[in-house]
Amino acid sequence: MTLNAETPRVVAGAFPEDLEALGSASTVEQTARRREAAARCEPLECGHRDPVDCAAARCGEPTPAEPPADQIDPGDFAQLWAEARSLFFAKDFPPYASPAWRALHPDDPRRLAAALNAAELWRKYGDEEALLQWFRDATAPKPPLWTGRTAAELAEARKHRPPHQLRATPGWPPVAVPGQPGKYLTYTEGRNAA
Repeated sequence: MTLNAETPRVVAGAFPEDLEALGSASTVEQTARRREAAARCEPLECGHRDPVDCAAARCGEPTPAEPPADQIDPGDFAQLWAEARSLFFAKDFPPYASPAWRALHPDDPRRLAAALNAAELWRKYGDEEALLQWFRDATAPKPPLWTGRTAAELAEARKHRPPHQLRATPGWPPVAVPGQPGKYLTYTEGRNAA
C-alpha cells in the first residue's frame, strides 16, 4: 500500500459538518467588515463608498458615445490638401504662428500650407535659432590677413616632428608598441620597461 492510500483523506476537525452554514456566516461577516471599512474611506467619484454599490447602480459602466457633431466627408480632406498644396507652391500664405496665421479659420487651406512650409523648413534646416546663429557666424567680419600667422610661422608648422615617445603609466595596463607586434610597454617601479 502506498503512502497516499494509508493517509486518511479527512482529518478530524478539519472540515465542519455544516459547511453551508459556516460559508454563509463568513460571507455575512465579510460583507459587514467591508461596509464598515468603506464607511471610513473617501467616497468614490460617483458618490458611493462601496464598489459593490457602484456595480448595483451601474456607475462604472461606460455611457454610449455621442455621435460626432459634424461628419467630415473624405472628399473634404482631399480638397483641403489640394488647396493647401497649391497655396504652398504659390507661397500665398502668412508665416506660421504669426498673428495673421492665428487669425485664419482652422479650416483655411492657407493655415495648413503655412504649417507644411514650417515643417519642411524644420526638416531641411533644423532649429531656426541655430540656423540664424550659423548665419551670424558665417557673415561675421573676419580678422584681416596680416593679423594671422606669418609665412615663417607657417613653414615652421609644416616641418616634420619627431614621433611621440611612448611611456608606460603607473596604474595602467601595458601599452602595445605600434609596428612591433607582441611588444608591450609596462611600468615597473619607477622605470619603463619594454
